[in-house]
Amino acid sequence: MRHIHHLAFAALFGAIACGRAEPASYSDAVTADPDHYAVEFENDAVRVVRANYGPGESSVMHTHPAHCAVALNDATWRMKNPAGEVAELSTPMGEVVCVEEGAHLPENTTGTAGEVVIIEMKAAAPGTWTSTVPDAVTADPAHYSVEWENDAVRLVRANYGPGESSVLHHHPAYCSISLGDGAWRMTDAEGATTEDTSAHGQFGCVNHEAHVPENMGAEAGQAILIEFKGRENVE
Repeated sequence: MRHIHHLAFAALFGAIACGRAEPASYSDAVTADPDHYAVEFENDAVRVVRANYGPGESSVMHTHPAHCAVALNDATWRMKNPAGEVAELSTPMGEVVCVEEGAHLPENTTGTAGEVVIIEMKAAAPGTWTSTVPDAVTADPAHYSVEWENDAVRLVRANYGPGESSVLHHHPAYCSISLGDGAWRMTDAEGATTEDTSAHGQFGCVNHEAHVPENMGAEAGQAILIEFKGRENVE
């Protein structure tokens, strides 16, 4: 896997120093700590887990497979690894980092809740579906950029200023994580339009589509897209 963004966040959601040495000795996050971790979605390519900690709350030692994490708010954390090493960390809203498997024990040291969406990777092959419409990153690099990818999954950041619109592009089957509240107009390949809103932290999945998005809101509109390469359908 390709590592991205700052190492402090990588330590938070992966492993600190030699703490990665014994991930098999611990249960996965959802099994070990269902009070703080819940499954949002799962197929053969990923398991998406939402982590939600109240102020001052801590977990138990647990493990994650190779994964990417998306911070949904600014937060500070105290992180302990299996070797007993501790790090004090901060995570800005919207940060994405991808790390290998590891074990850790998080504590939210923020005065408010700390929320993260974790995308755990599985071994999966890409699909074979193709489209004659260009993909989002190729068609509109001003609004779409690749955060990370493997053979089966691509994470894409969508970032629109107020009033900005795109050009016709396609996405394979994908899930999205909204970063901020938004209002959108979508025009499909036949010219039909729909309008919708999105809430900060909202998660949803759709099958493949071609569209032209327009940000109808007064604020920037951002999202992290989990694209399933070559797949018509999410499942």
